[in-house]
Amino acid sequence: MALKLPSIEFRGRRLDSSLSFLILFTGLFLSVTMPMLAHRDPGPDAMTLWSSYVRADNCNFWNPFSPDRSSYECSAYLLRPTGINLTNAWAYGMACNLFLTAIPVFMFRRIPLTIFFTLCLWGVVRSFFLENLTKEIIVSVAMLSILLCSFTSRYRIGFFLSAVIYGVLIRPYWILFSLAWVGVCVMKKYVTRFTFFLMLFLFYLAIATAIQLVVGYSVSSIRASNNELRTAGEEGSKSLIVSWISGGDFVSQALDSMSIFFRLSFPAELVLLSGPSQVIFVVLMVMTSLLMFKMITSTEYRGVRIDVKAKELIAVPLSFLLVQGLFEPDFGSFARHFSMVVPVLFLGLGLQLSKRAEPVAAKVLNRGS
Repeated sequence: MALKLPSIEFRGRRLDSSLSFLILFTGLFLSVTMPMLAHRDPGPDAMTLWSSYVRADNCNFWNPFSPDRSSYECSAYLLRPTGINLTNAWAYGMACNLFLTAIPVFMFRRIPLTIFFTLCLWGVVRSFFLENLTKEIIVSVAMLSILLCSFTSRYRIGFFLSAVIYGVLIRPYWILFSLAWVGVCVMKKYVTRFTFFLMLFLFYLAIATAIQLVVGYSVSSIRASNNELRTAGEEGSKSLIVSWISGGDFVSQALDSMSIFFRLSFPAELVLLSGPSQVIFVVLMVMTSLLMFKMITSTEYRGVRIDVKAKELIAVPLSFLLVQGLFEPDFGSFARHFSMVVPVLFLGLGLQLSKRAEPVAAKVLNRGS
């Protein structure tokens, strides 16, 4: 597949090629270099990962399901041989963010200005999480392999293997993420605006039941234990996700996870928790969620039938959001994690918008035949 820069589209009209290139270059440049304008010192997460370098050999890396395993030490085990440290991590993070932001652009033929603006804003959000030493550098590598596989016919295998391997090595919940994506892809034909809410509840009910029976803990207790590690005095989190629905039964746990799913999708409370500076992220997340839900629950987009591959790619960030509704302890971590996965959404949009609308006369002939 030949790679070619798309044209910028504004109000349905294609802009001049030189102007399109200027907008593309400026947007991508600003989205990855924004932290240089407001550089921050390494935070607790970066310092914890850096201190884990000396303990990396004891991380039980080859025993992924050991209860004594630390994701920080396993991340350090992978990062230490590369030479990435507190001093140069910003350069690696910037390179990863550049690729994560730029690769989806090549899926478009004509990219609407609003969609490109949204893509760049996610790049800005991601850049602040990649400006220092972080586990997200490893996530970026996994996502880059997913993005590149999405340009081929074997995108399903590429995504599943990348997610499972990363889940086994670093974050086990990515295994559940990959399985949730398989479920969404299987049920995509039956997802409508009504059945979406029903399937959402049944998904969380099944997961709450399975975790309780297999592990012996409730989903609510797992999230509560995560919150204890993120109090303001320890990791400095000011945006803890506190359960609104309490109860030990499976239905209450499912309803609580369902409510958190929508609170993450439309995080208006983040403004109250962290201040007015979060308004931009709230608006960005709301726009992204509405677009994602519309593509999943519809059969057509802009008069064109939604392509199977496009819908399955868009199901990737949706499936991740489903899993985040189970375990995510705070909005800050959610923003960091989701910003790494959201580029796949724009790949799906680019693939869908590259399809041309079928002429009205052809539709009439097809219905009559």
